[in-house]
Amino acid sequence: MKSVCVVLRLSQSGRIEREEVAKNLANWLAAAKQTKRLSVLSSCDEGVCAYRGQDDRFYQVDGDGRFLKYKAEGVVNGYVRANEAALKRILADNGCDGIVIYEVYGVVALEMQFFDFDSVVCVLDRDLKPVHLDRQFDSFNVDEISASRVRQQLLDRVSERLVNALEDMRFLRR
Repeated sequence: MKSVCVVLRLSQSGRIEREEVAKNLANWLAAAKQTKRLSVLSSCDEGVCAYRGQDDRFYQVDGDGRFLKYKAEGVVNGYVRANEAALKRILADNGCDGIVIYEVYGVVALEMQFFDFDSVVCVLDRDLKPVHLDRQFDSFNVDEISASRVRQQLLDRVSERLVNALEDMRFLRR
């Protein structure tokens, strides 16, 4: 792939706003050198950019927290089938030959002084076939009482995770 569009996929009912994630991510990406063209989409169809509940998520785990890879791949395949026209339009309108979908869910518990988030990075090629799927879950203790500072730390960790994944896939370097 020579150019990719980055789609942020967030919960419809989540507490992280798309605009603040996109702005934070843009700041992180501005410090990196793109080895392949990256376009972060500011908006897209709700079916592409949002999920309603756990069953719609790419991040699928069992009761013990183990990632269910084959179930996740099935959810991705269903997502592609349901959103095929919109995904093809993203490729055509932006001149990209691949799509990186970054799905994130974050939780901040200020009174318990921690935040955590889980995410999935899914790469679709120009034929909308999944060529990469990885996931992560991290929990962070914070020694902070300011909600805005904890929220900023969460946004930074979310952006850093995607930047690291894009660097691992050789889409950019720092």
